[in-house]
Amino acid sequence: MAALDYLRAHDLHAEPMPGGRIYVWPSENITDEARVWIKSHKADLLRELSPANSDRQRSWRVIVGGKAMTMVSRDRLLSPEEALEAARSRWTDARIEG
Repeated sequence: MAALDYLRAHDLHAEPMPGGRIYVWPSENITDEARVWIKSHKADLLRELSPANSDRQRSWRVIVGGKAMTMVSRDRLLSPEEALEAARSRWTDARIEG
C-alpha cells in the first residue's frame, strides 16, 4: 500500500473511476509535486485501490421505518460501515441493504 500511504501522508484520498481514471481529493491539498507524483504512480494507485474499494459504493439502499430509499454520496465511495453511519446521522433507525 505504498502509493496510498503517500497520498494519506499528504492528506489526500483516492478512488478508482471508470476508464482507468483516479479521483483524488480534496483538491486544495493537491500540490504540483503531488500531481506529478500521482501521474507517475497511476498504475500503482489503481492496483492498490482495486481491492481496497471492492466493498465501496457511491449509492446505498437505506431502509427507514419500513420505507426504502437510495442514499447517494456525491463526493466519494462509502464502505458499508460509512454508509450506515451516514444514514444513522440522519435517521437513527436506518439500516443498509447491500
